[in-house]
Amino acid sequence: MFLEYRPGTSFFHRMDVRTKLLVFVVAVVLTFQFAHPLPNALLAVGSLLLLPALGVPGRQVGKLLAPLAPVVVLILVFAALSRGPGDFGSSSSARVLVHLWFGDGLPLTVGGLAHGANLGLRILTMVCLTAALIVSTPVEHFVALMRMARLPFPVVFIVMTALRFVPTMQHRANQVLDAQRARGAKIDGGMIGAIRAYTTIMVPLFSTGIRMSEELAAAMLNRGYGITRQPTALTILRPTWRDPAITALTAVVVGVVVWARLTGWGSL
Repeated sequence: MFLEYRPGTSFFHRMDVRTKLLVFVVAVVLTFQFAHPLPNALLAVGSLLLLPALGVPGRQVGKLLAPLAPVVVLILVFAALSRGPGDFGSSSSARVLVHLWFGDGLPLTVGGLAHGANLGLRILTMVCLTAALIVSTPVEHFVALMRMARLPFPVVFIVMTALRFVPTMQHRANQVLDAQRARGAKIDGGMIGAIRAYTTIMVPLFSTGIRMSEELAAAMLNRGYGITRQPTALTILRPTWRDPAITALTAVVVGVVVWARLTGWGSL
C-alpha cells in the first residue's frame, strides 16, 4: 500500500493537523493503559474502520496488514508463553488451559493469551492510526506544523523530502516489477518469490534514487535554496470549529480512562 496523502472531504480530512496529532498521541497512549484486550480491541477495530472511511480501498488495507500477520502471531505466541500462573492476581487469569511441554512445562494461561492479544492489538492500532494520519494529511501541513514549532528549516526540509520520496520510490519499485512481469520474468511465488523479486530491482531502484537526488539538488540551487533563513510559508494552519470540539471530546475520553484506571477496570 502507498502511504501517501489521498484528497478527500471527510471529517478527519478537514481537521487541523495539530488536532490529528493530539488524537493520534492520545490513542497510542490509551493502548498502554489497559491489560485487558477488550479496550484495545475496540481501539483496533475503530482504527481499522477509519481507513475505508478515509477512502482507502479494502484491498490496499489488506496489503497494509498482510505483512503484520506473521509478526502479530509470533508476538502472540511468545507473549502468551512468557506469562505463568504466578504472574496474575486473579484466579481466572491464572487458569491454565494446556501444558505445551512434558509434565507441567510451558503452561498456556488465560491471562497469557490475553496479554499476547493485547500486544498484537496495540501494533494493529498504531499501524492503522499512522496510516490514517498520513493518508488524510498533506505534507504541507506537516511542514507548516514543524515551522510553527520553530524547527530549523534544514530539518523541516529533510523530513518533507523523506515523506515525499517514500511513496515515489514505492511507485518506482512497482513500475520495475511490472516491467519485469511484462518481459516474462517469474517474480511471483509467495514470500521467497517476493524476496527474489526485490533483489533484482535493487540496481534500477538505487540508480533512480541517485538520479532523483541529483535532480533535486540542481533544482534547489536554481531556486536559490539557503539564501534566506525564513522562506515564505506556503500553508498557514487555521483551526475550524471541529478542532475545539474534538479536543474537548478527547479530554473527556482521557478523563473516563483515568477514572477507569483508578477503579481497577481493565486489569487482569
